[in-house]
Order: sequence, then C-alpha cells, then structure tokens
Amino acid sequence: MFDPLQSSTYKNQRCSSRFCMELRNHRCTSDPLCWFRYSYGDNSKVEGVLASETLLFDNDADTIKHEGIVFGCVHHEDNPESALPKVPGLVGLGRGPLSLVKQIGSSIDDKFAYCLPPYSNENNSAGQLKFSEDTEFSGTEEVQETPMASDGGEGSFYVLILTDISVGNSRLNIQFGGAQTTALLGDARSIIKDSGTSLTFLAKDVY
Repeated sequence: MFDPLQSSTYKNQRCSSRFCMELRNHRCTSDPLCWFRYSYGDNSKVEGVLASETLLFDNDADTIKHEGIVFGCVHHEDNPESALPKVPGLVGLGRGPLSLVKQIGSSIDDKFAYCLPPYSNENNSAGQLKFSEDTEFSGTEEVQETPMASDGGEGSFYVLILTDISVGNSRLNIQFGGAQTTALLGDARSIIKDSGTSLTFLAKDVY
C-alpha cells in the first residue's frame, strides 16, 4: 500500500489548482487542500486528497520518469464489501483531463493498449498495459480496426458509432434514436466502450 510519508516527491494539491477544478465532487479543507469524493458503478465510494507524485515506467531498456502526475490519494472507502479493497489502486485511462493517459499523452503519442487476463485467472496470468509504439498490433492474422468517434461527448467516454446489430447471420436493421442518448453522447447511435462493465446495455427500443 502506498504511504505518502515515505515519498520525497509526493505533494498534496491545493484547492485552487486547475486539477482540483476539474473534479465534479470536491471541497476545500481548512489547509486548504483539495478533498475529493468518487462513486463507482457498484455503488462503492472513495474519499481522499488530490495529490501529485513522480511515476516510473519500465520499458525493458530504460526507466522513464514522469514528474507531477496528479492522482487521488484515498483516505476512506465507504463500501468495504466491494471489490475496491482487493486492489492497491485504480488507473484512469479515459479521455478526461485527470486520466493517466491524458497527463502523459504527449510522450506516448496518445496511444495505449492493454490486455486483461480472464476473470477466473486460473493460471495466474498477468495483464499487460503498453504505451506509445509498443501498442502496435502484430501477428499473422489480419487485424480488424474500428475507428473511435472523434467527439466523445461529455465525460471521459470512448465512443463508437453503432450502425446495426447481427444475431447469427441475420441483421436486425435497428432504427436508433432517443433524445437522451443524443444529448449525452452527441449521436443517437453512439455506444460507450467500458472495460469495467461486463454486461452490454442497449436502449429499450433495440430489444
């Protein structure tokens, strides 16, 4: 577990910092430091102080240093029964201004890729997270690519434009619509890619 007292490069973020202003749910402590509160899809909640730290990345040949990376140093978890206490931390890879890939984007050409092991993980295999040129796909099979929507709408979403759905060899010829989806993501056909959600949720009209 990370201990800020053991780090010479750890710094708390002031409430007036631009990073603190990016947080929707924050308040100023008497210090005044930036205190945040985050909620997740499983209804678990975390609270803590926004801070910065120097992160080191190993690329096999060398160690790359990134100074002043802003992150949330959690002091309290509201739901000890959730999956959050089982991990030492969470890494933000979204399009928002506070995500890790956004903060180091210029040094990695805004490219990253990851491979997650199966949830059961009976073989104790490790996942991989790669940045920059290491993210290129290779192999003998042809790689299929789907472009992301240029405008991710509000928030830090990664968005695809869903044109239709096939079940087996049958196309459903779905007529997408809905004012709520259009207002949130900019296009009624938009669909969010979320690796933290194992289920697929579609608009009621699709079903």
